[in-house]
Amino acid sequence: MRALVPLFFCESSKVNEENPMKSTRMVVLWLVAAAWLFTGTEVLGQTSNLDAVLTLDYVGADASTGNKTDDGVTGGVVAGAGTAVVIEVFANPVTTGLSGANFSLTADNTQITMDSAANANMDTPFGIKLPGTATAQSVGSLTGPVTPTAGYLGAITLVTVADVTGVEFSVTVSVELAASATDKRTISQTMAFNAVPKAAADVSIVEIPRGGVSPAITVTASGFPAGAVVSFTVTSTGGTATISDTDNGDGTLTLTASGSGAATADVTASDGTTTTAAVSVTFSEQVPAELASFGGSVLEESVALNWTTVSQTNNAGWQVMRSTDGITYEVVSDFIPGAGTSDAVLNYGFKDSNVPGVEKVFYRLDQLDLDGAIHSSAPIEVILGARFLDLPTEFGTHIYPNPFNPATTIAYDLPSESAVSIVIYDALGQEVRRLVTEQKNAGRYTVQWDALDNLGRGVGSGVYIAKVEAGQFSASQKMLLLK
Repeated sequence: MRALVPLFFCESSKVNEENPMKSTRMVVLWLVAAAWLFTGTEVLGQTSNLDAVLTLDYVGADASTGNKTDDGVTGGVVAGAGTAVVIEVFANPVTTGLSGANFSLTADNTQITMDSAANANMDTPFGIKLPGTATAQSVGSLTGPVTPTAGYLGAITLVTVADVTGVEFSVTVSVELAASATDKRTISQTMAFNAVPKAAADVSIVEIPRGGVSPAITVTASGFPAGAVVSFTVTSTGGTATISDTDNGDGTLTLTASGSGAATADVTASDGTTTTAAVSVTFSEQVPAELASFGGSVLEESVALNWTTVSQTNNAGWQVMRSTDGITYEVVSDFIPGAGTSDAVLNYGFKDSNVPGVEKVFYRLDQLDLDGAIHSSAPIEVILGARFLDLPTEFGTHIYPNPFNPATTIAYDLPSESAVSIVIYDALGQEVRRLVTEQKNAGRYTVQWDALDNLGRGVGSGVYIAKVEAGQFSASQKMLLLK
């Protein structure tokens, strides 16, 4: 009796064409083969199969079905999520029919999934499936008798899962020859499949404190060959802030920014042979006065403006600016003092009693720093039609712009005096921001949402719902925030 000596090869192919090369991957396959040999001449009077060699083959020509040929290919590239790893099984030379083949697979099902397994005739499945846990084994069999053509027994196809940085699994194959005595030997071998290297940042945007240095952003390079010397290239685009970078020598780069203004850094990593796609990180300027809300409503012969701040830094105060075309603005208020530097929630208001005879007007706040710098808020639009036209005859709402960034306006019509409530919810139905809770006369109104929650924190991109209630009327409208 002699042991079969296994060779190990396998294959990868891209099956998700909509998401090619999405992320870097290292797929490590631990392939373990075992063969049970029998003295076929004693039972069947046939030539012995003791010289047979069991192989697991990587097929490079046609990964979807395999080419049923032992090509001896020992590696390949896994091009991201949804990549098929095809393993073809051979036993050569086989001069005696096989009674069958038993297969077992151990794998982490969060990193790789089972796609299919079939014999050489593509008509009898192995019965193998991916186990429920990383430590469990699944077992399947190829029923016999089998007389393989060119030693080909069949193929097992596995598919990589999205956002996997590494995969380890073992495949054990046992082949029973047509006799009774056995001799078993197990040999293992490791093969690596590399994807294109990439650079990734732990966060994509941070704020630069006024007069200070931003929190650090770490960019990590992955997917390069072991021992590769990786360097980074940083290109600053836009803004006036100063970006500082430190190569840590371990495949990571640290970025910080200081000074006034904002800035964006595009970072690539290279080992001298391969250069990654650029990853972008943004440093934003701290807002001198952080507005929680800014809205306007039409009164009898005036427009009432109200705004709330959740923090102020070096803030001297405001001037209210008005425009009839949204382009050219004029000052319409006296100087309104600010609170300097404060984390308190503060409310401000101004009544514009000299409203022009137009259908709509625009307002913005010009915030003045103690050092003389001026920062302008996003404008709001106030419809004045109620002063000159008939009052609304029915309840209605309208949101613009939508999608939006950084702010959107909610317009609503009241046919009669009503208690009005306007609340922003996230996609899970949780309250994000309460904008209006007050009694309103009949008329046309607007209020702005600046993508902040009730605590003054910025919210993330996604779908939000504005629910407007006025007396017996209620309307909900979806909004899409894009950042």
